[in-house]
Amino acid sequence: MSITTHAHTLQEYLDQATPVLMEIPGLSELLHADGDSYDRLAEKYPDAVFTLIAMNNLFHHDREFSEIHQEAFASILDGENIPSVQFRYSHRMDAYTCEKRRGLTGISLQCSKQIR
Repeated sequence: MSITTHAHTLQEYLDQATPVLMEIPGLSELLHADGDSYDRLAEKYPDAVFTLIAMNNLFHHDREFSEIHQEAFASILDGENIPSVQFRYSHRMDAYTCEKRRGLTGISLQCSKQIR
């Protein structure tokens, strides 16, 4: 479930990623879901929802935000366990969010969490 060849365009990348992505339970259904069925499917397929979040944020005006999502997406495509990818992603997003809040407020915030 890994993509090892190099892509030169976004379309090539997506073409290579599609077979791997379609192996994620529920992803195809979520991609084609309407508003009525999306919430029900999202509850049933949390790994697919997380994959969509990563996919939908690959290119963002904030470079660090994009890099966090690109790293998560690449890890999924490399076949890593999605809950493990999501765990790392959550910690990186927490740090990113804290840093952004600190920058906006100019206040030194206590942002580190104890990992249990």
